Formats: sequence, structure tokens, C-alpha cells
Amino acid sequence: MDFAGLRLGRADHEGRLSDPIARSYFPYFFTRDGATVNLTGQYRGASAFLVASGPSFQSVSKEELRKVWTMTLNNACTTFRGQASCTVDDPSRFNLSMWLDPRIQKFVPLSHFEKPLWDNRCLGQNGELVQKWEKSSLRLGDCPNVIGYRRNEKFQPSQWLEEDTINWGNHKKYGGGRSVMLAAIRILHLLGFRRVYLLGVDFEMSPEARYHFDEERSGGAVRGNNATYEKLQERFAALQPYFLEAGFVVKNCNLDSRLEAFPKISFADALQEATAELGNYDREKTNGMYVKLGLKEAAVNGASKEAEAPVGEAELPNLEAKG
Repeated sequence: MDFAGLRLGRADHEGRLSDPIARSYFPYFFTRDGATVNLTGQYRGASAFLVASGPSFQSVSKEELRKVWTMTLNNACTTFRGQASCTVDDPSRFNLSMWLDPRIQKFVPLSHFEKPLWDNRCLGQNGELVQKWEKSSLRLGDCPNVIGYRRNEKFQPSQWLEEDTINWGNHKKYGGGRSVMLAAIRILHLLGFRRVYLLGVDFEMSPEARYHFDEERSGGAVRGNNATYEKLQERFAALQPYFLEAGFVVKNCNLDSRLEAFPKISFADALQEATAELGNYDREKTNGMYVKLGLKEAAVNGASKEAEAPVGEAELPNLEAKG
């Protein structure tokens, strides 16, 4: 009974907003032991690329993509390993090598830490490659760099960016249609990213064109995915005004995508836009960087004053005094 009282008026499946008077602080990210991890705003104002599972990602230059910060969804990491991953389904559906890779920060539902994994690694044994295909002795919480988050299942666009939990669509009680893509975009916003570029977001599946990695899908699963895409069309369209008001820009790098809620941009233009403020760091000047800040400033200011002086003035500063 007391536990129910902690919900503070929140109905089943809902997130809640902070009290404007109390200015509540919500913890969003957690370790296996329930300790909070303060990641909110860590990537303040930066750009992120979000890689979904659509076949169009096959044509994207992976070498160019390594120039930017990238999050993958589900098993999209099979084709490209980014800095982060986001999942919502049972962790046994996703590659064990991803879970074990410390370079990837894995965002998972908080309730999944104690769930078992499936071992599908291809390991070298006695000079040969052996394909593993068995239940792993590991649980998700045994893996490195795994971050838990809490979900809600009632989509409310007006409060979606501010809720204390991560919405991933609707419970069947409210019409169904849940997606890891919703959870990932909310997490990217919480992390501080303010420009998100979508890759592999085709919003179209057929028995022949399923993913950019090897996986089968039944006819029912294909129909189910396409039905979810239709619901997501409506949800992203409903969210877009709130995104723009908050200065949160999402663009779709698949020019042929059926997702129409966000403006489209070519991958090349997205890369240029996302990295413009970095400049050409392969050619930037480093000689003199180890000089103290004040000395660098003095040298620059002195050079500026000399450059601005009239002809002859810099060479003869004391003529009047000498009389």
C-alpha cells in the first residue's frame, strides 16, 4: 500500500512531470545496484547520429560515420559499432559481443539487468573459428558499461520531453505500438544532444528487405512492423512542434524514407553540418599551444595593434618625445 503512495498521482503506465514549486530532480539513469548515474546534459549541444535497422544503411559510408558520435538500435551494431546502443526488448535477442564490448555504452530497461544472455559469438579456438550458439552463463548486469533506465507506456506528446521516465509508445490498453526508436530519441535529448541525424530509418519492411544485417522475419512480423511504423508516423508528427520549441532538431538522412515527420538531408550534408564547428582538425595549428594563456593573448594583441597602426607609427613611436 505504501509503495502505491509513492506514485504521486501518476496513473498506471504514465510518466510524471516535476512539481513546479518543489522543482523535483529526477534520476534517469542507474547501475545494476540501483545507484544513480548522472549523465543528463553530458553531451550538451552536440550532434548525434542514430542508426536504426533499415536496409538503406547498407549504402552509408562506415568510414565517414566514424567521424561522429553514433548510437545504434538493437542489432544494428552488427553492421556498425558506435559509441552507444539502445534496446528495449529481452537482452537475449542481441549480440553477446555488443554486451561485452566496453567501448559501447548500453542503455537498457532497468528491469533487464538480471536477465540471461545468448552467446552467438564467433570465437577463435585451436586455430579455427567456432560459431557459438548457446545460452550464456552471463546475465546482462555482468557486462561492462551498461546503464539502466525506467520506461513508461502512455504516449503524451505535450510532456514527452519532460517526463521522469522514458516513453517508448503505448501499452495495449492505450492502443499499443511501442518502439525502441522513441526511447532512444528521448535518451539522446536527456544526454544533451540537440541535433540528431537518423540513418537506416526506412519505415518500410518487406519479406525481401528486412534489415541491414542477417535476420529472418515472418509475414506476421513484417505486417506488425509496418503497422508500428504507421503509428510512429503520427507520434513523431505530434512531437515535432515540441521538439522545435525546445530547440531539438531531428533530421532524416534517408531521402527515400517513408518517415515524413522530420526534414530530410543527405548523409554528406549531415556530416558537414554536424562537424562544421570542429573545423579541419587535421590541419589546425598546434605549435605554441603549450605557451601560457596570458602570453598567447599578449602576443596576439600585440600583433593586432601593430597591424592596425598607421604606416611608420609602429617603427617611430617616440619621435615627438625626442623633439
